[in-house]
Amino acid sequence: MLNNKQRSCFYPIPQAADCITRVAERANAPVVYLSTDAAESETGLLQSLVVVNGKAVPLVKRPARNSAEKWDALLYRHGIEGTVEAMLDKTICAMSSVFIGASGSTFTEDILRLRKDWGSASLCDEYLCQEFYRIGSCLR
Repeated sequence: MLNNKQRSCFYPIPQAADCITRVAERANAPVVYLSTDAAESETGLLQSLVVVNGKAVPLVKRPARNSAEKWDALLYRHGIEGTVEAMLDKTICAMSSVFIGASGSTFTEDILRLRKDWGSASLCDEYLCQEFYRIGSCLR
């Protein structure tokens, strides 16, 4: 009997950093946008490990919510803040020059579908677990 479960792509931060660094270097990416719900301590560690040619590649995220801001208050009042945040993240990722996603993630599959439909897909796009779920071959 075979176990057909997909391998998990929740890798240790150093391994994820290695993958992100490889893609950032191949794609000559000056910055990486993170769409994650990881703790600040985890993203801070990740930031310290993503280095190309001795220089840290900036990792940026959508700013945290601020209930004092009119936009955030309006979204919260209408109960749509989570939906709008997801739409913003998907749009940013779909329009990026390169995308790295997690295999088995609905979020990732939505972005890959958008990138294909919008013509923004890249040969550098890949799943974080690239050795198992390669999307494309990044050519320079």
